[in-house]
Amino acid sequence: MKNLCRNLFVAAATMAIAMTSPVVAQDEPIEIAYLSPSFDISDAWERVYWSMRGRLDELGVDYDVQLLAVPNATDHAGQLAQVESVIQRGVDYVMLGATEYEAAVPALRQLNEAGIPAVVYNFLEPHEDESARGLQYIAFDHEEGGRLAGVWTALQLNGVGKVAVLQGVPGVVSDQRMGGFTSVIEQFPNIEIVVGVHTDFDRVKAFEATQNLLTAHPDLDVIYGVSTAVGLGAGQAVRQAGLSDEIMTIGFGGTGDEITAMEEGWLSASPLRSIDDSGVAVADAFVGHMNGEEVPAVWSGPFIMIDANSDAGEIVEHANRYSRPAMGR
Repeated sequence: MKNLCRNLFVAAATMAIAMTSPVVAQDEPIEIAYLSPSFDISDAWERVYWSMRGRLDELGVDYDVQLLAVPNATDHAGQLAQVESVIQRGVDYVMLGATEYEAAVPALRQLNEAGIPAVVYNFLEPHEDESARGLQYIAFDHEEGGRLAGVWTALQLNGVGKVAVLQGVPGVVSDQRMGGFTSVIEQFPNIEIVVGVHTDFDRVKAFEATQNLLTAHPDLDVIYGVSTAVGLGAGQAVRQAGLSDEIMTIGFGGTGDEITAMEEGWLSASPLRSIDDSGVAVADAFVGHMNGEEVPAVWSGPFIMIDANSDAGEIVEHANRYSRPAMGR
């Protein structure tokens, strides 16, 4: 069954990649601005960056990249200022890792007015307002990832126990990742759900929030953090309390940092996405636009649930095949 799941995941991930024609002849490098929503100490944003570059190199694109990030995912004004700065610089394309869905509207309007195509990362719903719509929306279905985590949790608990959810930044991503999880858990009347605080997708805040949860709810069986950083923060707090064998912790994304934590025994599980495929999709959207091709409005890739007992070697190798050579992990 594990081999079947692995093969289906790799096949689905491969099918999710658009077939892009070789790039048209260039007179000069294209200028790309890559904007991350935080200095996230998980490796997801870094992997998207390197896989985007790896795909552009593979397609023979001549390019320069400006890499920008705001201090945290609540700094909406700071990200808007960064967008305004790259518009003034005169870039050709923007990869916008938006701090939040609605918060991105002013930035997208300005980019469209300037005639700069933008890929919006981490969201799957094109804005209703065409003046604030990106070239393409790229994400992994947050609700589906949450559902996978919920199913794994219910099975581990045999339908009985107490779980807590640590939220991210108020908004679409956190709500969907929590909603997918709770939609499963709510089907089990003997599993109690504690909804924890918003942690701003920050590892330190998640660590502190978990310490408070452990004090208020010493009978917890599972803590689900709605991102890599939140899951790792929770796992670290549980480990520091000496409770890693008693309380399961779940992250989101199955990043290299999460897999290392699973191997070390202080993170239990995570819905893994083929993160490099999404960086490839960013590059393909830019190249497709350069070639005058129609770029699909939405791109989404598959998940597979992994835990400390999974034989995930091939899955991880495929998921990180562009970024691992650049990052060394």
